[in-house]
Amino acid sequence: MVSYVLNVDKAGDLKFGRKKCRLHKKDEVVKVAKEYGIRTPGKKTVKDLCVRLKKKIQQAARVSRKEVAKLYPNAAKKRTEKKVAANFMKSMVTNNANIAKLRQLNVKTPPKPSKKAKPLTKKEAIKRISAMKGLNKEGKFKLKIRVEEGVMSPRRVVKVARELSRLNAPGYRVMM
Repeated sequence: MVSYVLNVDKAGDLKFGRKKCRLHKKDEVVKVAKEYGIRTPGKKTVKDLCVRLKKKIQQAARVSRKEVAKLYPNAAKKRTEKKVAANFMKSMVTNNANIAKLRQLNVKTPPKPSKKAKPLTKKEAIKRISAMKGLNKEGKFKLKIRVEEGVMSPRRVVKVARELSRLNAPGYRVMM
């Protein structure tokens, strides 16, 4: 009589030997069932026998873990601590599904595109240049002429004027 070690694999299938229980011949499964104390195994199907054997193995595993925990409480405590730490680390790691959920939670209404800047008129550009404090009279005059003659667009001239006033501002030294 061959004694088999029964175990349940990760997929939840009962295995003995190298094959899954349901793939063995009926007479082999009946022998194992008799060893494990299942009544009238010859009258049951292979599928029924495998289900009953699996239940027996799972019950035995639960009982034996409890008994081991009683005998070695420190070891059982360490094992549960390791499980807690492992579960915590798993929850900290983000996978693709978690990232998708986070994105869904963080989705806000898409930002509205800013309105296109209105074209700056020559009159408005001259007014802005005149109001700038960092420019001297000569610089302001030259920029106003550029706007009036149309050498550069009014918006661009105002941009240049802002940059010049920033460079001429007190506390800013240009190294040459």
